[in-house]
Amino acid sequence: MREAKSLCRLCSGSCGTTLTIEGERVIQIRGDRAHPFSRGYACPRGLQLPEMMNSSDRLLRPMKRNDSGSFSPISLEQALDEIAIRLGMIIAQSGAMAVGLFKGTQTYFNAVASQIIRDWMSAIGSKNYFTTNTIDQSAHLVTMHRMGYWDAGKQRLNDSDVVLLIGTNPLLSLGAYQLLSSDPTKRLKDAKKRGLKVIVIDPRKSETAIQADCFVQPIPGQDAVILAGLIKIILENGWEDKAFCDQFADGIEALRAAVSPFSKEFVSKHAGIPITQIDTVATMFAREGKRGIAVVGTGGTMGPHSNLIDHLAECLNALCGRYLRAGERIPNPGVVSPLRPFRAEVVPHNRAWERSSKSSTGHGEMAGERMSGILADEMLLKGEGRVRALIVNGANPAVSLPNQLKAVSGLKSLDLLVSIEPFMSATAALSHYIIPPKLMYERAEVMPGPDLDVYLNDVPFSQYVPPAVCPPTGAEVIDDWYFYWALAKRLAIPLSFAGIPMDLSKPAPATEEMLEILLRDSRVTLPALKAHPEGHIFDDHDITVLPGRPGMTHRLQLAPDDVITEITAIASDLHQQRDNLFPYRLIVRRSRDVMNSLGRTFSSERKHTRFNPLHMNPDDIRSLGITVGERVSVACGTATIPAIVAADETLRHGVVSMTHCWGFLPGDDYSEVGLATSQLVRTDSQVEPINAMPVMTAIPIRIIVDNSSPHLFSRVAVGGSSKRQSPAGS
Repeated sequence: MREAKSLCRLCSGSCGTTLTIEGERVIQIRGDRAHPFSRGYACPRGLQLPEMMNSSDRLLRPMKRNDSGSFSPISLEQALDEIAIRLGMIIAQSGAMAVGLFKGTQTYFNAVASQIIRDWMSAIGSKNYFTTNTIDQSAHLVTMHRMGYWDAGKQRLNDSDVVLLIGTNPLLSLGAYQLLSSDPTKRLKDAKKRGLKVIVIDPRKSETAIQADCFVQPIPGQDAVILAGLIKIILENGWEDKAFCDQFADGIEALRAAVSPFSKEFVSKHAGIPITQIDTVATMFAREGKRGIAVVGTGGTMGPHSNLIDHLAECLNALCGRYLRAGERIPNPGVVSPLRPFRAEVVPHNRAWERSSKSSTGHGEMAGERMSGILADEMLLKGEGRVRALIVNGANPAVSLPNQLKAVSGLKSLDLLVSIEPFMSATAALSHYIIPPKLMYERAEVMPGPDLDVYLNDVPFSQYVPPAVCPPTGAEVIDDWYFYWALAKRLAIPLSFAGIPMDLSKPAPATEEMLEILLRDSRVTLPALKAHPEGHIFDDHDITVLPGRPGMTHRLQLAPDDVITEITAIASDLHQQRDNLFPYRLIVRRSRDVMNSLGRTFSSERKHTRFNPLHMNPDDIRSLGITVGERVSVACGTATIPAIVAADETLRHGVVSMTHCWGFLPGDDYSEVGLATSQLVRTDSQVEPINAMPVMTAIPIRIIVDNSSPHLFSRVAVGGSSKRQSPAGS
């Protein structure tokens, strides 16, 4: 029995952990109270990882699907040989664009794999690179490319006096990047003691909303209406930062005209909130608050008008000048990213999707990525240009992609589907080959990796962690990156990693060597990281914002034509009318014990429920004449799914919610495994034209009562489930 200090890499939180190890088995995890970044915080998901590592369901050898659909073990080298042969044939017959790759959340926190994936796709010559980033948060990229952005970055929590959180619940998700991405409860509590005012907009009174100084509980899907109304108040009262706007912002008068219909009465009517709250939010954020930003979470970026919501939130930040200025100290210049100058100037808009190569559906790229909303179309395409082979790394697109029936049909149509996956997920079950990877405590890592260290955190933290344990005896598992190195070798494709050519004639390098290459230009060297085995906040720097360069006259574009067109559209009363056929709005939610689809089979979650119930306000349950535990159907315009009712008194009336990324494959027993809410998501209408982002939350639905149904969930008391599960946002 021994203990080891390490770091959880399940999400962006970078929580320090103390492992209790028996032999080579991690048997317990607890938060490391001495950790400089997380200070002892660790979420329930991370604390359950011993169960995942030691599970009898874990795949420890590569698997190959037989003609019958069952799987048999296969040696790693044979699997790699066969995959390479099949890939080579597909590329020879249909070209490199017939090969696609889908990178999931777990791979983002694997620095070497995350880099080599892009390098490998570039080496074979395919642009069909997809990630989970364009399932839930691509609106942020659209805004950056459409508006431009401030090179020095936005203000941070430590010296802010107000924050506006829209559709995000960082006390559970750790998803308010650069604001509350680690140890969120204590950090928010400390900031409030210092005087921070918190505004939360969410149709559910979430854990974060409970801590708010002003909580706004709107009808889902109306965030853009609220933001337009706030902008109108700010401009009418002259609360904008005029000096900043005069120098760095274009389109203010066009924006002023576009938001003119959004009176407080209009916003109150359509968002379903008191008129007084609209004034309160505008006053707190723009007049009383002098520092602090608006942040949009997945509740906004997965809902209706997601691109507009994010754009209007950034308009708030721009109008109020909530950016770091020349001479101010940079809170986080990065640790393992190369040091760059930070300047008080605008990085211009470039509308990358207009200039990039187009998919078969006519969609361009952003940040070198295709839009995940079109992946099913690319797999189902008839004739030339079809994606015939797909590699899935650390993801489960069979349940996470929109329109599950269509997504699964696309995955089934592939000539080759390979999953790098430690369990028999829904996607793995459809695969031709499954390659099991090492789990996080079995491999070396630097967390956060390059670029993420700046994007995720508001302080310059990073940590190198060596493997804490070896994989189970007899296991044939790999570091994820080795898969791509081995395929490049077999396909005789020259491969460079992070700009350095790989010698494929030699044995594969160690992960440590790959990390050394990756971090060769980092601000803090790998040896310096290793000198702090429990991680370190490298804030002993004097890096400040430099003045803008002479002649750099780029300005933030607050009112592009397509943004003004959409604002005008939502100002229409007709557009805002609610459909009486679908009187409820379904929002997706996140489980405290599950990371997307990972952890759904953990014993703690299975003890609570085997499926994802339909959470409803108790008054709505009574108004329908149903009871907790009753089976109902949830119908949208194109699909109907079963559901079992649970109570959640924190939901607004008329709002229901279900946990997303649940279930297995369509047709499985809902009461045993749950189901994917993506079955209700349409990809043929209400889809963002730029980034193919469909409406995945705030979905109009109706509830169909089946009085003959058994009461399968009667053990949940009214309101009792709200302590167990929380939403992804509004």
